[in-house]
Amino acid sequence: MRKEELDKIAGARPFKPFEVRLVDGRTFRFNTPEGFVISRSALTTLDKEGELLLISLPLIATVNVRSRNGGHRAN
Repeated sequence: MRKEELDKIAGARPFKPFEVRLVDGRTFRFNTPEGFVISRSALTTLDKEGELLLISLPLIATVNVRSRNGGHRAN
């Protein structure tokens, strides 16, 4: 995943929740724009235990954005 592509999805207004799927199959859902930070090479968030989690952008296989009808749109 390129930073510019993720910036476009995450910066959409109004914000739409999205989910990233990694190449190993793990998924992470982002419901608010305050739940993550995108840097040059990583998506930074907190895991369920409150620990810092750095997700390397090249490890993101897909990004699914919630559509208006509640479904998902793959990017």
